[in-house]
Amino acid sequence: MQTSENMKTKLLLFLCACALLAVAATTNVIVGKYEVPKAKVTARVVDESGMPIISANIHFAFATATSSTQVAPVQGITDDSGEFVAEGHCGGMLGSRVTKDGYYESAVNIPKFVDLQDGKWQPWNPTAMTVLRPIGKLVALYAKRVQTQIPVLDKPCGYDLEAGDWVMPYGKGMKKDFIFTIHKDVRGMQDYDAQGELTFVNPLDGLQDVPKPAVAYSEYKWERQASEYGYEAKFQLRNTWFPSGSGKKPIRSFKKETEWEGYFFRVRTVEQAGKIVSAHYGKIRGGIEIEPRETPTCTVIFTYYFNPTPNDRNLEWDTKRNLFGGLTDTETPREP
Repeated sequence: MQTSENMKTKLLLFLCACALLAVAATTNVIVGKYEVPKAKVTARVVDESGMPIISANIHFAFATATSSTQVAPVQGITDDSGEFVAEGHCGGMLGSRVTKDGYYESAVNIPKFVDLQDGKWQPWNPTAMTVLRPIGKLVALYAKRVQTQIPVLDKPCGYDLEAGDWVMPYGKGMKKDFIFTIHKDVRGMQDYDAQGELTFVNPLDGLQDVPKPAVAYSEYKWERQASEYGYEAKFQLRNTWFPSGSGKKPIRSFKKETEWEGYFFRVRTVEQAGKIVSAHYGKIRGGIEIEPRETPTCTVIFTYYFNPTPNDRNLEWDTKRNLFGGLTDTETPREP
């Protein structure tokens, strides 16, 4: 019996072979071997103000897409205009990586190749730009990927961000930073409804949606500081699946993993005479997912970063300084 890994390998080889045949249809055949077309791209690297960055390191990987896919590296540095021209044989796939000391890693936004002319991918030599963001003031944060069962349904359950656990009597937490209240009705694996809300203790605590970043290819996509204003005191949670044949689409309060979703939050807020005198800030990467089928109650999944210093809105995390100790690999975030 073939293993799933063997099946995956054969499927990959088959797809690569199909891609090669598609290429062969528009290129010359030479002694039974296909001539792999060429691609050419000009990378342009700028800073956040649009000024060119000199001597940035560009790494291109031209994938030839043969039955044993080979990658031909092309690398160099940007010139005085922040540009580097790369050319190589390519089966339609091209990867990139851009680095420079003092900046976050990024990649080039390569236009999609749409056609072949005379053995060259079109568009030929498009300019592909990327933004390198400087590394600022890095701080130590409590950073954790949470995947935990809510202690009880239909009742508010507090979660302590600094303790990384539910509040007593369900865990070792002491402060109700997040309060989850979840209800569920599971009628089958594809017929269920889980609803709830995330609320907070203090009137000025809350969550704020972070818009989709303009620097999508940068390793660091966030604003460096959390916002001062605009926090909502309640966030709705939902994960609903309708039975097959109902014609209804699932309803979810969280997005797909491939889509951008991020939030700033403010907790432990103290107000005096209409002014905030103390507050703690953090961020959530991705949504807050609830999964009602796998546990007696409901699984809550989210990744958060929490700054323990009052009134410090800086959330540019130093990935080498996680204030949590002893986390497992699955509990440890990798992105800043």
